[in-house]
Amino acid sequence: MNLGEKINTEERLVIEASRVSRYLGYPRKVPIWKIQFSLPQICYIFRNEINSDIALEIESMFGNCVVPALSKEEAERRLKDLIPSSVIKGKILRL
Repeated sequence: MNLGEKINTEERLVIEASRVSRYLGYPRKVPIWKIQFSLPQICYIFRNEINSDIALEIESMFGNCVVPALSKEEAERRLKDLIPSSVIKGKILRL
């Protein structure tokens, strides 16, 4: 069981996406969604090979992420799987 990694969200944290071929590959391109969210000062991130294609930038208890997903709802679910304590702020935008 993965207990996750404890992070301090007041400090700057940038995590690049890996495994980008999942959404750039032919024949099916997966839409990309941008989500802004807030976080508690200390939280846990559950990064693994299933969500390694999500790019994150966190600082001052706020974050932005770029999530490949077939729908807005799937993008939100994938973010919640990665950071369960995240709270979506604003609209989820398709890029």
